[in-house]
Amino acid sequence: MTMRSESDAALTRTQRARRRDIIDAAIAVLSQAGFAAASVDRIAREAATSKGTVLYHFGSKEGVLEEVVRSLYEEGGAYMTERILAASGARERLRVYLDSNLRFIASRPEHITAVHRILENQPTDAEDDTVGPLRQLLVAGQDAGELGPFDAEVVALMIRAIMDGASFYFSTHPDLDLDRHIAEVIRIFDRATAVA
Repeated sequence: MTMRSESDAALTRTQRARRRDIIDAAIAVLSQAGFAAASVDRIAREAATSKGTVLYHFGSKEGVLEEVVRSLYEEGGAYMTERILAASGARERLRVYLDSNLRFIASRPEHITAVHRILENQPTDAEDDTVGPLRQLLVAGQDAGELGPFDAEVVALMIRAIMDGASFYFSTHPDLDLDRHIAEVIRIFDRATAVA
């Protein structure tokens, strides 16, 4: 995929704002009209800019789509990491991981839908290594004696499967009782990871 190689630090405030406008426009088009409708022209119209401006910033439609995916993972990582690092002990970090991940998913239904539509139709170069850090969190808790004996890889994959399922379910059920869902997920993994 071709995407401008400028780092965010090298961009002016205006350029960063324009890039954000284009990404927000792409998210809106993808979530409301679908993948097939997300042409560079349509994204440019939604962003109230020109096709040339979109291509200047991202190089291609694929570059825009890659940034839509990358920005979701980056924003989610930043949201969760801040909260997880503030927690003390492995059990609390696991609870905070579950809580913050589900709350982030619930807070970004359009962005989540847009990413689903991209990934269903076209692979991107954006990396999603969410199982590795979660496995490390679980292993560290086991090593500290705070979590019981279980296969950390399997439990990490189970948690990721629940998060992925929630990303589909939450976006189609805006009136769900989020606190009840989160409490139940935490209760399940509290039991599954408890020291005997």
